[in-house]
Amino acid sequence: MTQRIVSDLQNLGLRSGDTVLVRCAAKAINVETGSPAKALFDSICHTIGPTGTLVALSFTSDFYFWQKQRAAQFPFHSRTKSETGALPQIVLDHPSSVRSKHPTNSFVAIGPNANAIVQGHDESSTSFFPIKNLIDLGGKLLLVGCVDSSPGLSTVHRVQEDLGLADKTLMSRMRGCAVQEGDDIRWFERKDVAGCSAGFGKFYRHYESAGILRTGLVGGAYSIFADAAAAYNVERTILEKDPTVAFCDDPSCTSCGLRTYAPARMTRFFLSVPLKVARRFLG
Repeated sequence: MTQRIVSDLQNLGLRSGDTVLVRCAAKAINVETGSPAKALFDSICHTIGPTGTLVALSFTSDFYFWQKQRAAQFPFHSRTKSETGALPQIVLDHPSSVRSKHPTNSFVAIGPNANAIVQGHDESSTSFFPIKNLIDLGGKLLLVGCVDSSPGLSTVHRVQEDLGLADKTLMSRMRGCAVQEGDDIRWFERKDVAGCSAGFGKFYRHYESAGILRTGLVGGAYSIFADAAAAYNVERTILEKDPTVAFCDDPSCTSCGLRTYAPARMTRFFLSVPLKVARRFLG
């Protein structure tokens, strides 16, 4: 923990007792010695105190269905390492952490609300189901150092799920992962696909207009902070009118281009494929 980072978090709006979902690019944080991710973890825990709950995304690999043999070499289980950065792994390694059972999009949490956050998040639920629990608990959202490099708030994914958009893609059931239970390994098939978040930064100006976004530096890293329910309401109002607002600007993006509720974007995607292939061959 560093007192400077604690002060930065408090200035941003984080308080004792908060339940907060954190995403970060730890390398953007300036610390004199030691791990930036550990310094952030310790500072958040100090700020929210023993009555607060820290939540992180502990996502793991998924594979195409024709890669089942390879997937079996990297099965999901409760101790599978996270692929979402150093902070989630620190949370996972904590002796009191609780991890959800969703095979590809697990959440992990520490604190008195940890069980309530991950409850019900398994193969039968959507990838971002815990966001509902976070909202119900009055939770907050914190992005540290990744506001532009990994833009947007995770509530957007939950809105897409609630509007029935997450499984309206040609990628549905195309990907999954191996799941290990004891000595047995089986295949999990993804129906909903959260997809690309590169366009989620488009919501920032709407958060600002609604007066729900706080910005500042945390350990020298540009950061944002918002109430989860307030962010969700802003996003839902927008996406109910136009679900394509969340798309990125890359016409060849597979995730955005294969959404069946956006035929114009699908056409744009398929027209872009030959050009992309040609560019690869031509160097």
